[in-house]
Amino acid sequence: MKFLTISSYKDSYASLSAEEKRKVGLADTEYILDLKKKMGDKLTFYSIAGWGRYVSIGEYGSLEEYAQTVQGPSNQAGYSNMESYPLIEWDIEQVKAYLEQAKTAK
Repeated sequence: MKFLTISSYKDSYASLSAEEKRKVGLADTEYILDLKKKMGDKLTFYSIAGWGRYVSIGEYGSLEEYAQTVQGPSNQAGYSNMESYPLIEWDIEQVKAYLEQAKTAK
């Protein structure tokens, strides 16, 4: 199963000192790199400069595996917000057949 996860820092993160933000940021980066190393091509991260959010798409063997991967340091400390959405893969031939069926049903 695949999930799209969007995460961002909460306002409480902004109240941290520069040194604390650096520590949390480094811990998150190390956590992400470790996950990427473990999961390989099954996990991809995206970040857009100035957007203030991080996006990942991952393929997981179970919900338990997914739950373990979203427990990064900033999330455990309560400094981040996360939204997750399950993704499905469409078989293009099934989509075409569905569209043809929908057209004839009119």
